[in-house]
Amino acid sequence: MSIRALWIVPIVRHTNTDLLQNSIVLRHYPLIEKKAKLVNGEDYISLPNPTEFSNALLFELGYRDEEKFIQTRDTCQKVDRKPVFEVTTSTGTIWPLVVVEQRGLLFCCLPLVPENLSTRPNLIQIPGVSLGFSLLCGLADFLRQCPSTEVSQRSADIHLYLNTAAPFGRISDVNCDTVMAKMYNKPSYLPRAQKQPSWKPVLHKGKNTLYLALTECVRAVQFNKENIADTFDLYGTVTCKSELEVALSDITINLAYNSQESASPMDNLLIHPCVQSADCSMLQQGETKALPRRIRFTPPTEMFTLCHYTAAGLKELPIKAVYDMKMTDNRASLMVQLTLCDRIKNAFEYCEMQIPFHNRGVISNQDSSVTQGNTLVSPDKKILVWNIGQKFSKSLIATLEATVIFSETKSASSFDDPFCKDQNAYAQLFFKISDFTQSGRCIDSKSIQVSPSTKFKLNTVHEYLSAEYKIWNSNGDVLSSSIPMTLLKQPEDI
Repeated sequence: MSIRALWIVPIVRHTNTDLLQNSIVLRHYPLIEKKAKLVNGEDYISLPNPTEFSNALLFELGYRDEEKFIQTRDTCQKVDRKPVFEVTTSTGTIWPLVVVEQRGLLFCCLPLVPENLSTRPNLIQIPGVSLGFSLLCGLADFLRQCPSTEVSQRSADIHLYLNTAAPFGRISDVNCDTVMAKMYNKPSYLPRAQKQPSWKPVLHKGKNTLYLALTECVRAVQFNKENIADTFDLYGTVTCKSELEVALSDITINLAYNSQESASPMDNLLIHPCVQSADCSMLQQGETKALPRRIRFTPPTEMFTLCHYTAAGLKELPIKAVYDMKMTDNRASLMVQLTLCDRIKNAFEYCEMQIPFHNRGVISNQDSSVTQGNTLVSPDKKILVWNIGQKFSKSLIATLEATVIFSETKSASSFDDPFCKDQNAYAQLFFKISDFTQSGRCIDSKSIQVSPSTKFKLNTVHEYLSAEYKIWNSNGDVLSSSIPMTLLKQPEDI
Protein backbone atom coordinates (compact mmCIF):
# COMPACT_ATOMS: atom_id res chain seq x y z
CA MET A 1 0.00 0.00 0.00
CA SER A 2 2.75 2.38 -1.06
CA ILE A 3 3.38 4.67 -4.00
CA ARG A 4 6.63 5.12 -5.91
CA ALA A 5 5.94 8.64 -7.16
CA LEU A 6 3.28 11.31 -7.50
CA TRP A 7 2.86 13.97 -10.21
CA ILE A 8 0.57 16.94 -10.82
CA VAL A 9 0.61 17.83 -14.51
CA PRO A 10 -1.28 20.74 -16.14
CA ILE A 11 -3.25 19.92 -19.27
CA VAL A 12 -1.52 21.81 -22.10
CA ARG A 13 -1.88 21.06 -25.80
CA HIS A 14 1.45 22.56 -26.90
CA THR A 15 5.03 21.52 -26.28
CA ASN A 16 6.33 24.46 -24.32
CA THR A 17 9.05 22.68 -22.32
CA ASP A 18 9.74 25.63 -20.01
CA LEU A 19 6.06 25.85 -19.09
CA LEU A 20 5.93 22.17 -18.22
CA GLN A 21 9.08 22.31 -16.11
CA ASN A 22 7.76 25.28 -14.16
CA SER A 23 4.25 23.90 -13.67
CA ILE A 24 4.72 20.22 -12.88
CA VAL A 25 4.81 19.10 -9.25
CA LEU A 26 6.76 15.90 -8.56
CA ARG A 27 7.23 13.83 -5.42
CA HIS A 28 9.18 10.56 -5.48
CA TYR A 29 10.07 8.18 -2.66
CA PRO A 30 13.57 6.62 -2.79
CA LEU A 31 12.75 4.02 -0.12
CA ILE A 32 9.77 2.68 -2.10
CA GLU A 33 11.81 2.89 -5.30
CA LYS A 34 14.43 0.64 -3.70
CA LYS A 35 11.71 -1.89 -2.90
CA ALA A 36 10.53 -1.76 -6.52
CA LYS A 37 14.10 -2.59 -7.69
CA LEU A 38 14.27 -5.59 -5.36
CA VAL A 39 10.87 -6.94 -6.44
CA ASN A 40 11.34 -6.52 -10.20
CA GLY A 41 15.05 -7.25 -10.58
CA GLU A 42 16.01 -7.09 -14.23
CA ASP A 43 12.45 -6.06 -15.19
CA TYR A 44 12.69 -2.85 -13.14
CA ILE A 45 11.65 0.30 -15.03
CA SER A 46 13.13 3.53 -13.69
CA LEU A 47 11.11 6.72 -13.46
CA PRO A 48 11.50 9.19 -16.37
CA ASN A 49 12.31 12.86 -15.91
CA PRO A 50 9.29 15.16 -15.32
CA THR A 51 9.20 16.70 -18.79
CA GLU A 52 9.37 13.35 -20.59
CA PHE A 53 6.70 11.91 -18.30
CA SER A 54 4.28 14.80 -18.80
CA ASN A 55 4.66 14.68 -22.61
CA ALA A 56 4.10 10.91 -22.65
CA LEU A 57 1.08 11.21 -20.34
CA LEU A 58 -0.58 13.97 -22.36
CA PHE A 59 -0.04 11.93 -25.53
CA GLU A 60 -1.51 8.77 -23.99
CA LEU A 61 -4.61 10.64 -22.78
CA GLY A 62 -5.18 12.21 -26.18
CA TYR A 63 -4.18 15.81 -25.41
CA ARG A 64 -1.41 15.62 -28.03
CA ASP A 65 -2.05 14.75 -31.67
CA GLU A 66 -5.77 14.45 -30.90
CA GLU A 67 -6.64 15.04 -34.55
CA LYS A 68 -4.56 12.04 -35.66
CA PHE A 69 -5.44 8.38 -35.35
CA ILE A 70 -2.68 6.54 -33.49
CA GLN A 71 -3.10 2.77 -33.79
CA THR A 72 -1.52 1.89 -30.45
CA ARG A 73 -3.52 4.53 -28.60
CA ASP A 74 -6.87 4.88 -30.36
CA THR A 75 -7.72 1.37 -31.54
CA CYS A 76 -11.03 0.01 -30.24
CA GLN A 77 -9.30 -3.29 -29.46
CA LYS A 78 -7.40 -1.62 -26.63
CA VAL A 79 -8.98 -2.42 -23.27
CA ASP A 80 -9.89 0.72 -21.32
CA ARG A 81 -9.24 0.42 -17.58
CA LYS A 82 -9.74 4.00 -16.36
CA PRO A 83 -8.48 5.50 -14.11
CA VAL A 84 -5.47 3.16 -14.59
CA PHE A 85 -3.24 3.76 -17.60
CA GLU A 86 0.10 2.61 -18.93
CA VAL A 87 2.50 5.23 -20.30
CA THR A 88 5.43 4.44 -22.58
CA THR A 89 8.64 6.40 -22.03
CA SER A 90 12.28 5.99 -23.06
CA THR A 91 12.92 4.02 -19.84
CA GLY A 92 10.07 1.60 -20.53
CA THR A 93 6.33 1.19 -19.90
CA ILE A 94 5.06 2.62 -16.60
CA TRP A 95 2.13 0.65 -15.15
CA PRO A 96 -0.23 0.83 -13.27
CA LEU A 97 -0.46 4.64 -13.39
CA VAL A 98 -3.52 6.02 -11.58
CA VAL A 99 -4.79 9.30 -13.07
CA VAL A 100 -7.49 11.67 -11.77
CA GLU A 101 -8.43 14.75 -13.81
CA GLN A 102 -9.68 17.80 -11.93
CA ARG A 103 -9.95 21.47 -13.03
CA GLY A 104 -7.40 21.30 -15.83
CA LEU A 105 -4.89 19.26 -13.82
CA LEU A 106 -3.86 15.61 -13.98
CA PHE A 107 -3.19 14.09 -10.55
CA CYS A 108 -1.12 10.92 -11.04
CA CYS A 109 0.53 8.36 -8.81
CA LEU A 110 2.39 5.11 -9.45
CA PRO A 111 1.55 2.45 -6.82
CA LEU A 112 4.07 -0.15 -5.78
CA VAL A 113 3.15 -3.57 -7.19
CA PRO A 114 4.13 -6.27 -4.66
CA GLU A 115 4.75 -8.76 -7.48
CA ASN A 116 7.02 -8.75 -10.50
CA LEU A 117 5.55 -6.50 -13.20
CA SER A 118 6.26 -9.09 -15.89
CA THR A 119 3.29 -11.12 -14.61
CA ARG A 120 0.86 -8.13 -14.65
CA PRO A 121 -1.44 -9.13 -11.74
CA ASN A 122 -5.13 -8.15 -11.81
CA LEU A 123 -5.76 -4.59 -10.69
CA ILE A 124 -8.09 -5.79 -7.94
CA GLN A 125 -5.11 -7.63 -6.41
CA ILE A 126 -3.07 -4.42 -6.08
CA PRO A 127 -4.19 -2.54 -2.93
CA GLY A 128 -2.17 0.52 -3.90
CA VAL A 129 -4.45 1.20 -6.87
CA SER A 130 -7.60 1.90 -4.87
CA LEU A 131 -5.69 3.66 -2.08
CA GLY A 132 -3.75 5.72 -4.61
CA PHE A 133 -7.00 6.78 -6.29
CA SER A 134 -8.42 7.87 -2.90
CA LEU A 135 -5.20 9.74 -2.11
CA LEU A 136 -5.39 11.66 -5.40
CA CYS A 137 -9.06 12.54 -4.81
CA GLY A 138 -8.16 13.87 -1.36
CA LEU A 139 -5.26 15.90 -2.75
CA ALA A 140 -7.52 17.35 -5.45
CA ASP A 141 -10.01 18.28 -2.75
CA PHE A 142 -7.20 19.97 -0.79
CA LEU A 143 -6.38 22.11 -3.85
CA ARG A 144 -9.98 22.75 -4.89
CA GLN A 145 -9.80 26.50 -4.12
CA CYS A 146 -6.39 26.96 -5.73
CA PRO A 147 -6.33 28.05 -9.43
CA SER A 148 -4.51 25.57 -11.65
CA THR A 149 -1.96 28.24 -12.61
CA GLU A 150 -0.91 28.67 -8.95
CA VAL A 151 -0.49 24.99 -8.03
CA SER A 152 3.28 25.10 -8.53
CA GLN A 153 3.47 27.99 -6.07
CA ARG A 154 1.89 25.82 -3.37
CA SER A 155 4.48 23.04 -3.61
CA ALA A 156 5.39 23.50 0.07
CA ASP A 157 1.75 22.92 1.13
CA ILE A 158 1.50 19.91 -1.18
CA HIS A 159 4.65 18.34 0.29
CA LEU A 160 3.32 18.93 3.82
CA TYR A 161 0.02 17.32 2.83
CA LEU A 162 1.79 14.27 1.37
CA ASN A 163 4.10 14.00 4.40
CA THR A 164 0.96 13.66 6.53
CA ALA A 165 -1.16 11.52 4.20
CA ALA A 166 1.61 9.27 2.84
CA PRO A 167 4.79 9.53 4.93
CA PHE A 168 7.76 7.95 3.11
CA GLY A 169 5.35 6.88 0.37
CA ARG A 170 3.23 4.63 2.59
CA ILE A 171 -0.43 5.71 2.45
CA SER A 172 -1.80 6.20 5.97
CA ASP A 173 -4.75 8.60 5.54
CA VAL A 174 -6.74 9.55 2.44
CA ASN A 175 -9.41 11.76 4.05
CA CYS A 176 -8.74 15.41 3.23
CA ASP A 177 -10.37 16.78 6.40
CA THR A 178 -8.42 14.59 8.82
CA VAL A 179 -5.14 15.15 6.97
CA MET A 180 -5.61 18.92 7.14
CA ALA A 181 -6.44 18.66 10.85
CA LYS A 182 -3.16 16.85 11.47
CA MET A 183 -1.26 19.31 9.27
CA TYR A 184 -2.33 22.36 11.21
CA ASN A 185 -2.12 20.69 14.66
CA LYS A 186 -5.62 21.62 15.72
CA PRO A 187 -6.01 20.92 19.47
CA SER A 188 -8.45 18.29 20.67
CA TYR A 189 -10.18 19.13 23.93
CA LEU A 190 -11.21 15.60 24.79
CA PRO A 191 -11.56 14.29 28.36
CA ARG A 192 -9.17 11.47 29.19
CA ALA A 193 -12.07 9.14 29.94
CA GLN A 194 -13.17 9.23 26.28
CA LYS A 195 -11.38 7.43 23.50
CA GLN A 196 -10.84 9.11 20.17
CA PRO A 197 -10.76 7.11 16.91
CA SER A 198 -7.77 7.51 14.63
CA TRP A 199 -9.99 8.48 11.70
CA LYS A 200 -11.22 11.52 13.68
CA PRO A 201 -8.05 13.14 15.03
CA VAL A 202 -9.73 16.40 16.08
CA LEU A 203 -13.13 17.41 17.36
CA HIS A 204 -15.46 19.83 15.66
CA LYS A 205 -15.40 23.26 17.31
CA GLY A 206 -18.39 25.49 16.68
CA LYS A 207 -22.12 25.13 16.38
CA ASN A 208 -23.44 21.57 16.44
CA THR A 209 -25.25 20.94 13.19
CA LEU A 210 -26.70 17.88 11.47
CA TYR A 211 -27.53 18.08 7.76
CA LEU A 212 -29.73 15.44 6.12
CA ALA A 213 -30.87 15.58 2.49
CA LEU A 214 -33.28 13.17 0.82
CA THR A 215 -33.06 13.36 -2.97
CA GLU A 216 -35.50 11.37 -5.08
CA CYS A 217 -35.10 10.91 -8.85
CA VAL A 218 -37.41 9.57 -11.53
CA ARG A 219 -36.33 8.04 -14.83
CA ALA A 220 -38.82 7.57 -17.64
CA VAL A 221 -39.09 6.71 -21.31
CA GLN A 222 -42.45 7.47 -22.95
CA PHE A 223 -43.40 6.12 -26.36
CA ASN A 224 -47.13 6.93 -26.75
CA LYS A 225 -47.69 3.73 -28.73
CA GLU A 226 -50.29 1.04 -28.16
CA ASN A 227 -47.88 -1.87 -28.59
CA ILE A 228 -45.07 -0.43 -26.43
CA ALA A 229 -45.54 0.34 -22.76
CA ASP A 230 -43.95 3.36 -21.14
CA THR A 231 -41.21 2.54 -18.65
CA PHE A 232 -40.27 4.44 -15.50
CA ASP A 233 -38.65 3.87 -12.11
CA LEU A 234 -38.05 5.80 -8.91
CA TYR A 235 -34.95 5.82 -6.71
CA GLY A 236 -33.43 8.05 -4.06
CA THR A 237 -30.48 8.79 -1.79
CA VAL A 238 -30.02 10.15 1.73
CA THR A 239 -26.96 12.37 2.23
CA CYS A 240 -25.60 13.31 5.66
CA LYS A 241 -23.10 15.77 7.13
CA SER A 242 -22.52 15.67 10.89
CA GLU A 243 -20.65 18.39 12.79
CA LEU A 244 -20.93 17.54 16.49
CA GLU A 245 -18.53 18.32 19.35
CA VAL A 246 -18.20 14.69 20.44
CA ALA A 247 -15.56 12.07 19.72
CA LEU A 248 -18.02 9.41 18.61
CA SER A 249 -21.67 10.14 17.91
CA ASP A 250 -24.36 7.54 17.43
CA ILE A 251 -27.25 8.83 15.29
CA THR A 252 -30.59 7.16 14.67
CA ILE A 253 -33.05 8.40 12.04
CA ASN A 254 -36.38 7.21 10.69
CA LEU A 255 -37.24 7.16 6.99
CA ALA A 256 -41.00 7.53 7.26
CA TYR A 257 -43.88 8.59 4.98
CA ASN A 258 -45.96 11.75 4.82
CA SER A 259 -49.11 9.76 4.08
CA GLN A 260 -49.68 6.00 4.09
CA GLU A 261 -52.44 6.27 1.48
CA SER A 262 -50.28 7.59 -1.37
CA ALA A 263 -46.94 6.09 -0.24
CA SER A 264 -44.84 3.84 -2.49
CA PRO A 265 -43.04 1.17 -0.43
CA MET A 266 -39.25 0.78 -0.49
CA ASP A 267 -38.14 -2.48 -2.11
CA ASN A 268 -34.33 -2.08 -1.97
CA LEU A 269 -32.04 -0.40 0.53
CA LEU A 270 -28.26 -0.10 0.08
CA ILE A 271 -26.49 1.27 3.15
CA HIS A 272 -23.12 2.90 3.89
CA PRO A 273 -20.50 0.84 5.81
CA CYS A 274 -20.82 3.21 8.80
CA VAL A 275 -24.38 1.96 9.40
CA GLN A 276 -24.53 -0.23 12.51
CA SER A 277 -28.10 -1.44 12.13
CA ALA A 278 -30.95 -0.91 9.70
CA ASP A 279 -34.49 -2.17 9.39
CA CYS A 280 -34.01 -3.66 5.93
CA SER A 281 -36.85 -6.19 5.73
CA MET A 282 -37.82 -6.86 2.13
CA LEU A 283 -41.34 -6.82 0.76
CA GLN A 284 -43.03 -10.20 0.64
CA GLN A 285 -44.91 -11.33 -2.46
CA GLY A 286 -48.17 -9.43 -2.72
CA GLU A 287 -47.25 -7.01 0.11
CA THR A 288 -47.84 -3.34 -0.65
CA LYS A 289 -47.76 -1.70 2.78
CA ALA A 290 -45.15 1.03 3.15
CA LEU A 291 -43.29 0.70 6.43
CA PRO A 292 -40.81 3.18 7.95
CA ARG A 293 -37.14 2.22 8.07
CA ARG A 294 -34.96 2.94 11.11
CA ILE A 295 -31.21 3.44 10.55
CA ARG A 296 -28.52 3.78 13.22
CA PHE A 297 -25.02 4.90 12.20
CA THR A 298 -21.77 6.53 13.30
CA PRO A 299 -21.07 9.30 10.77
CA PRO A 300 -17.61 10.02 9.35
CA THR A 301 -16.24 13.56 9.31
CA GLU A 302 -17.05 14.34 5.66
CA MET A 303 -20.37 14.55 3.85
CA PHE A 304 -21.39 11.08 2.68
CA THR A 305 -24.27 9.13 1.16
CA LEU A 306 -25.98 7.27 3.98
CA CYS A 307 -28.13 5.03 1.79
CA HIS A 308 -29.63 4.41 -1.63
CA TYR A 309 -33.15 3.06 -2.14
CA THR A 310 -35.66 2.21 -4.84
CA ALA A 311 -39.42 2.59 -4.59
CA ALA A 312 -41.84 -0.10 -5.72
CA GLY A 313 -45.35 0.23 -7.03
CA LEU A 314 -45.00 3.54 -8.89
CA LYS A 315 -48.33 3.71 -10.71
CA GLU A 316 -48.17 6.92 -12.71
CA LEU A 317 -45.73 9.33 -14.26
CA PRO A 318 -45.26 12.76 -12.63
CA ILE A 319 -45.61 14.46 -16.04
CA LYS A 320 -47.31 12.63 -18.88
CA ALA A 321 -46.01 13.90 -22.22
CA VAL A 322 -46.93 13.55 -25.87
CA TYR A 323 -44.42 14.48 -28.56
CA ASP A 324 -45.72 14.64 -32.13
CA MET A 325 -43.25 15.70 -34.84
CA LYS A 326 -43.26 15.42 -38.65
CA MET A 327 -40.41 16.27 -41.02
CA THR A 328 -40.87 17.74 -44.49
CA ASP A 329 -37.62 18.52 -46.30
CA ASN A 330 -35.88 21.08 -44.09
CA ARG A 331 -38.94 21.88 -41.99
CA ALA A 332 -40.17 20.23 -38.77
CA SER A 333 -43.71 20.67 -37.48
CA LEU A 334 -44.11 19.61 -33.88
CA MET A 335 -46.56 19.58 -31.02
CA VAL A 336 -45.83 18.79 -27.37
CA GLN A 337 -48.43 18.39 -24.64
CA LEU A 338 -47.50 18.01 -20.98
CA THR A 339 -49.97 16.91 -18.30
CA LEU A 340 -48.97 17.23 -14.65
CA CYS A 341 -50.22 14.49 -12.33
CA ASP A 342 -52.59 15.93 -9.72
CA ARG A 343 -50.59 14.18 -6.95
CA ILE A 344 -47.41 16.07 -7.82
CA LYS A 345 -46.65 19.36 -6.07
CA ASN A 346 -47.24 22.18 -8.56
CA ALA A 347 -44.24 24.30 -7.57
CA PHE A 348 -41.00 23.84 -9.54
CA GLU A 349 -37.56 25.29 -9.02
CA TYR A 350 -37.21 24.82 -12.76
CA CYS A 351 -39.06 22.95 -15.49
CA GLU A 352 -37.60 22.85 -18.97
CA MET A 353 -37.94 20.73 -22.10
CA GLN A 354 -35.13 20.36 -24.61
CA ILE A 355 -35.93 19.13 -28.14
CA PRO A 356 -32.68 18.21 -29.93
CA PHE A 357 -32.51 17.84 -33.71
CA HIS A 358 -29.76 15.42 -34.71
CA ASN A 359 -28.43 14.81 -38.23
CA ARG A 360 -29.93 18.03 -39.54
CA GLY A 361 -28.62 21.48 -40.29
CA VAL A 362 -28.59 24.23 -37.72
CA ILE A 363 -31.87 25.92 -36.82
CA SER A 364 -32.20 29.01 -38.99
CA ASN A 365 -35.67 30.01 -37.81
CA GLN A 366 -38.39 28.87 -35.43
CA ASP A 367 -41.96 30.00 -34.93
CA SER A 368 -43.62 28.71 -31.77
CA SER A 369 -46.79 29.13 -29.75
CA VAL A 370 -46.97 28.10 -26.08
CA THR A 371 -49.70 28.18 -23.48
CA GLN A 372 -47.12 29.15 -20.85
CA GLY A 373 -43.43 29.92 -20.64
CA ASN A 374 -41.22 30.82 -23.59
CA THR A 375 -38.97 29.19 -26.19
CA LEU A 376 -35.45 29.84 -27.38
CA VAL A 377 -32.72 28.19 -29.46
CA SER A 378 -29.53 26.85 -27.86
CA PRO A 379 -26.22 28.62 -28.69
CA ASP A 380 -25.16 25.79 -31.05
CA LYS A 381 -28.54 26.13 -32.84
CA LYS A 382 -29.24 22.42 -32.55
CA ILE A 383 -31.79 22.36 -29.71
CA LEU A 384 -35.17 24.02 -29.27
CA VAL A 385 -35.57 24.86 -25.56
CA TRP A 386 -38.97 25.35 -23.92
CA ASN A 387 -38.81 27.06 -20.52
CA ILE A 388 -42.13 25.98 -19.01
CA GLY A 389 -41.84 28.02 -15.82
CA GLN A 390 -42.27 27.29 -12.15
CA LYS A 391 -45.94 26.36 -12.12
CA PHE A 392 -48.51 24.72 -14.38
CA SER A 393 -51.86 26.42 -14.98
CA LYS A 394 -55.04 25.31 -13.18
CA SER A 395 -55.75 22.81 -15.96
CA LEU A 396 -52.33 21.18 -15.25
CA ILE A 397 -51.73 21.08 -19.02
CA ALA A 398 -49.06 22.92 -21.00
CA THR A 399 -48.84 22.86 -24.80
CA LEU A 400 -46.20 23.81 -27.35
CA GLU A 401 -46.75 24.09 -31.12
CA ALA A 402 -43.80 25.06 -33.28
CA THR A 403 -42.39 25.09 -36.79
CA VAL A 404 -38.62 24.76 -37.04
CA ILE A 405 -36.69 25.51 -40.24
CA PHE A 406 -33.13 24.21 -40.76
CA SER A 407 -30.36 25.49 -42.98
CA GLU A 408 -29.12 23.09 -45.61
CA THR A 409 -25.50 23.26 -44.44
CA LYS A 410 -24.62 21.23 -41.35
CA SER A 411 -22.48 22.71 -38.60
CA ALA A 412 -18.96 21.42 -37.99
CA SER A 413 -20.06 20.00 -34.63
CA SER A 414 -23.04 18.15 -36.06
CA PHE A 415 -23.94 15.12 -33.98
CA ASP A 416 -24.21 12.02 -36.16
CA ASP A 417 -26.66 9.60 -34.57
CA PRO A 418 -27.38 6.55 -36.77
CA PHE A 419 -30.83 6.14 -35.19
CA CYS A 420 -32.19 9.69 -34.82
CA LYS A 421 -32.99 10.16 -38.51
CA ASP A 422 -36.16 11.12 -40.35
CA GLN A 423 -39.06 10.87 -37.89
CA ASN A 424 -37.00 9.22 -35.16
CA ALA A 425 -36.45 11.86 -32.50
CA TYR A 426 -37.01 12.53 -28.82
CA ALA A 427 -37.55 15.37 -26.36
CA GLN A 428 -36.06 15.47 -22.89
CA LEU A 429 -37.62 16.97 -19.76
CA PHE A 430 -35.72 18.50 -16.83
CA PHE A 431 -37.41 19.56 -13.60
CA LYS A 432 -36.86 19.91 -9.86
CA ILE A 433 -39.33 20.27 -6.98
CA SER A 434 -38.30 21.22 -3.43
CA ASP A 435 -39.86 19.83 -0.23
CA PHE A 436 -41.51 16.95 -2.07
CA THR A 437 -40.97 13.26 -2.93
CA GLN A 438 -43.24 11.20 -5.14
CA SER A 439 -42.93 8.08 -3.01
CA GLY A 440 -43.96 10.07 0.08
CA ARG A 441 -40.67 9.15 1.72
CA CYS A 442 -39.37 11.72 4.23
CA ILE A 443 -36.91 12.13 7.09
CA ASP A 444 -38.82 12.16 10.37
CA SER A 445 -37.10 15.03 12.18
CA LYS A 446 -38.93 14.36 15.46
CA SER A 447 -37.55 10.83 15.75
CA ILE A 448 -33.85 11.70 15.31
CA GLN A 449 -31.75 10.60 18.26
CA VAL A 450 -28.12 11.49 18.95
CA SER A 451 -26.00 9.71 21.55
CA PRO A 452 -24.38 11.08 23.63
CA SER A 453 -27.22 13.54 23.98
CA THR A 454 -26.35 17.04 22.79
CA LYS A 455 -28.13 20.07 21.39
CA PHE A 456 -27.76 20.61 17.66
CA LYS A 457 -29.29 22.47 14.76
CA LEU A 458 -31.04 20.18 12.30
CA ASN A 459 -31.20 21.02 8.59
CA THR A 460 -33.31 18.69 6.45
CA VAL A 461 -33.77 18.94 2.70
CA HIS A 462 -36.24 17.05 0.51
CA GLU A 463 -36.10 17.35 -3.26
CA TYR A 464 -37.54 15.58 -6.28
CA LEU A 465 -35.98 15.82 -9.74
CA SER A 466 -35.82 14.17 -13.13
CA ALA A 467 -32.90 11.97 -14.10
CA GLU A 468 -33.27 10.76 -17.71
CA TYR A 469 -36.78 11.70 -18.77
CA LYS A 470 -37.27 11.11 -22.50
CA ILE A 471 -40.33 11.30 -24.73
CA TRP A 472 -40.00 9.70 -28.16
CA ASN A 473 -41.74 11.04 -31.24
CA SER A 474 -45.02 9.15 -31.64
CA ASN A 475 -44.64 9.32 -35.45
CA GLY A 476 -41.24 7.63 -35.51
CA ASP A 477 -39.81 4.21 -34.79
CA VAL A 478 -38.30 3.56 -31.40
CA LEU A 479 -35.82 1.08 -30.00
CA SER A 480 -37.40 -0.89 -27.17
CA SER A 481 -37.15 -4.25 -25.47
CA SER A 482 -39.72 -6.29 -23.61
CA ILE A 483 -39.61 -9.14 -21.12
CA PRO A 484 -40.87 -12.47 -22.54
CA MET A 485 -44.25 -13.42 -21.09
CA THR A 486 -42.83 -16.72 -19.81
CA LEU A 487 -40.58 -14.76 -17.44
CA LEU A 488 -43.49 -12.73 -16.14
CA LYS A 489 -45.52 -15.82 -15.17
CA GLN A 490 -45.29 -17.25 -11.70
CA PRO A 491 -43.75 -20.74 -11.33
CA GLU A 492 -47.14 -22.31 -10.59
CA ASP A 493 -48.55 -20.87 -13.82
CA ILE A 494 -45.90 -22.43 -16.07
